[in-house]
Amino acid sequence: MENLRPTISRFAQIGCLSCCLVFSQVARLIAGDLVLQKVPPLTVEQVPAYPQNLARYYLGAQVQAEPQSNPIASLQLSSESADHNIAEAALLCDDPTVGYALSNGRTALLISLSKIEDIDNISFLNRGAKGDLAVAISSAKLPASSPQWHKIAQQDLTPDVVKAKIGPSEAKYVTLTFNVTEPGRIASLGFYSTPAVADFIMPRARKTSVQEKSASFTLISYNLTDVHEKARALYVSSGDDLKQANQMIDGQPTTSYSFAATDAAPCTIIDLGKVTTVRRISAIYSPWRGTVDFYVLQALPGAQAAPGAQAAQKTLRLDDSVLAGLKQVGSVVDDGTGRAAIDFASTSGRYIMVKWNPAAQQGTAPSVVEIAAFGGREGSPSLVAANRISAEGKEGKEAKEVAEGPPAEGPPPSLPDPPPFVFIPEIVPTSP
Repeated sequence: MENLRPTISRFAQIGCLSCCLVFSQVARLIAGDLVLQKVPPLTVEQVPAYPQNLARYYLGAQVQAEPQSNPIASLQLSSESADHNIAEAALLCDDPTVGYALSNGRTALLISLSKIEDIDNISFLNRGAKGDLAVAISSAKLPASSPQWHKIAQQDLTPDVVKAKIGPSEAKYVTLTFNVTEPGRIASLGFYSTPAVADFIMPRARKTSVQEKSASFTLISYNLTDVHEKARALYVSSGDDLKQANQMIDGQPTTSYSFAATDAAPCTIIDLGKVTTVRRISAIYSPWRGTVDFYVLQALPGAQAAPGAQAAQKTLRLDDSVLAGLKQVGSVVDDGTGRAAIDFASTSGRYIMVKWNPAAQQGTAPSVVEIAAFGGREGSPSLVAANRISAEGKEGKEAKEVAEGPPAEGPPPSLPDPPPFVFIPEIVPTSP
C-alpha cells in the first residue's frame, strides 16, 4: 500500500493539472466570446435629448459659401480615413466623415432653411481650425453686406466641437462668418430647435429643392441610421449607461457614447428598422488606433429564434465561429484619425454591426460620436427624391405609414393621456 501512495499522489497531481488546463481553455474560450448587451428602448422622457437637425438638404435647407462657392457636383467622398472634399454641400449632408475646408482669412456660409424656425443652438465638428466665429440671423433674405442682419453670437473656434447657443431665435437665414488664423476642416453642421415627441412619431416632410445632383450627393443626402426615423442602437458590448447608446445615431456632434475602458473589442449593432440596401457606412469617434470592421446583417446572429424573439434577447453572445460567418462588407485601418468610412457593393440587410479592434493595449476604448449608413445604387434616382413627402400629400398613404409605422424597438413613444373632458355651462346674464 505504501508503494501505491506515491502513484496515487502522482495521478492526483496529473488529474488536477488536467482539470486546470481544461478550465483554463474554457475560460479563454469564454473570454474570447463577444458578449453584447441589449440597449433599452427610447422613452418619452428621453425625447429632450434628441433634437432634430434642421440643416439638412432633405428638409429643404441650402448652403452657399463666400467668397468662393463650390457646386454640389464637386462633392467628393472618400473611404478609409482620409477626407479631401472642398464642396460646402457636405455640411448639409448626413455623412459626418465628409467635411469642408476652412482656409486662412474670412469665409462666410449662408444657410437658408425651408421656413422660419425656432433655432436654439448650432454645433459642428472642428478639426484643427483656429480663429473665431460670428453668427447672424434673419427671417428675410438679405444681401451679405446688409446692416439688417441680427448678429446674435460671436465666439472662438474651440477644438473638436464648436457649439453656439443662439436662442430660441426665429430665423430662416443664418450666416456663419469664420475669421480663421489656422486652417482646418469642419463637418456635421447642425441647427437644432427644442425637441418634441412629434419629431419621432410624425417625421417632417422631405422637400429638397436641389436641382443639381451627383452620385455622391445622392448617396449621402439621407442617413439610414437616423434615430428620428426608425433606426435604433440595439446592442453594445459595454458602457456605463446603456440608455445613452442612441447618441451614436442622433446626428449631434456634441454627444457621444463611451464604451468601457476595459472593453477589448468595442462593438455595436444598429437596427435600421427594416431590410434595406446599404452601400456605405461611416463612423466618427475619439482618436484611436486599430482596425474597424463593418458588417451588414439580414438577421441577428447567434440565435435560432424568430426575429421578434431575437430582438427581445437581453444579451447576444458571438463566438469566433459565429463572427466568421457574418457578412463583413469591409475593414478600415485607423492610424489615429478617429474617422472611418467604407464603400462596398450594394448589400441588403436590416442590421449593421461596427466592431473596433485595437492595434495594441491602449488602456481606453473609443468614444463614438456618430455612425451613419447610406444606401442606393449608382445611377438610381435620388433617395431624397424617391422618399419625398410633399406637404399636400401628408394625408396620403405614404405619409400615414411614416407617421404610424412602428419603430425598430417596440411601439413609438406614447403621448401623455389627454385631460378629461369637462363641460362648463355658459351662463347668460339676465336683466333685472
